[in-house]
Parts: sequence; C-alpha cells; structure tokens
Amino acid sequence: MKSRNGALAIALVALAVLFYAVSVVRMREVEDRRHQTDPKAHASTSRPTSLQP
Repeated sequence: MKSRNGALAIALVALAVLFYAVSVVRMREVEDRRHQTDPKAHASTSRPTSLQP
C-alpha cells in the first residue's frame, strides 16, 4: 500500500512540474510574438530622470 501511495505522489509531482514547464514555455512564446508585433512593447513612455534636462 505504501509503495502505491509513493508512486501516486511521484506521479502527481511529475505532472505538476510538467504543467509548470509547459506554462513557462507558452508564456515565453507569447512574449516573443508580442515583441515581433510591437518591438517597443516594454519601452517606457517617460524619459529616465538622468536624461532629462
């Protein structure tokens, strides 16, 4: 019985890690596509204080 519980725990942890990895990869793909359509996606609209006259 304990070995079955351990195997189930390992399978659940592996599944959680797999879902996490897939979500990270998908977020990177979406971010890459965003930068292809809008190269200034994260550009600041205001000038940094060190560059202001």
